[in-house]
Amino acid sequence: MQHTRRQWIAGIVGALTLGALGAALGGWLAWGTAPDLPDDRAAITLVQPLVPASRLSVDRRHDPAFGYDPPEGAAALLLGGDDYNGGYVAFRVDPPSQNLTGALGIARQALVDGNWTVSTRPADLAGQLDGVVAVRGDLVVQAYQEGASGLVLEIGRREPAPVGPTVAFGALAGLVLGWLGMRRAAEGTRLTAVLAWTGAGFLAPCTLLTFPIAITMYVAPVTGTVASWDIYTAFGFRFLANLGILLLLAATATTLIERRRHLPR
Repeated sequence: MQHTRRQWIAGIVGALTLGALGAALGGWLAWGTAPDLPDDRAAITLVQPLVPASRLSVDRRHDPAFGYDPPEGAAALLLGGDDYNGGYVAFRVDPPSQNLTGALGIARQALVDGNWTVSTRPADLAGQLDGVVAVRGDLVVQAYQEGASGLVLEIGRREPAPVGPTVAFGALAGLVLGWLGMRRAAEGTRLTAVLAWTGAGFLAPCTLLTFPIAITMYVAPVTGTVASWDIYTAFGFRFLANLGILLLLAATATTLIERRRHLPR
């Protein structure tokens, strides 16, 4: 009875751990199909109708389809970082809009006239109280207020169509592999069991936070960019995840070595 209970616990822990990792990996692979952002000239042409009375220039841009902004080098790969996003082109509006309500109204109407689909859901504004978000093709345009600087315009990527299915497939595959793998590890040598349980423990914070992110992507999807693997990139969490993954790989290796030793010669 106690042995059976341990097997169930091991299976559930393994399923959740690898299920979260599978969802994260599936989203990361699918975002690899995202298109490039428009260059500066094309981007300005795209959003100039939103502010016809102002002069636009590109203020900053981040081209990778998800990466640290600004790039943080090897330290971020080991420890994680704080600003990890799906890429954008941000514009400077000159002169700044004095009448924000009127400027947003003009921007909204320009988007409608330009055959953009305008969202009315607050969740799409990423916490902004005043703004407008619209999609067309592979791109998302946001117009919102930022402090005293007036109207801010941004172009970003729309979530590629394969993201949803690959996140779901990755999660299901991880659930099955985790259930089977952790039960086998729990029955293996003491070293294998310690490596597997410790690895799952290091990954536990990411595991517990990834499932709500993945579920929200289906229940209340936002128009902009959401990474199913986001928590694995955050400062501190990435270090724990790196350790956890290394330990699970070590547990897998010791399991395979042990299994090979017992094969008939």
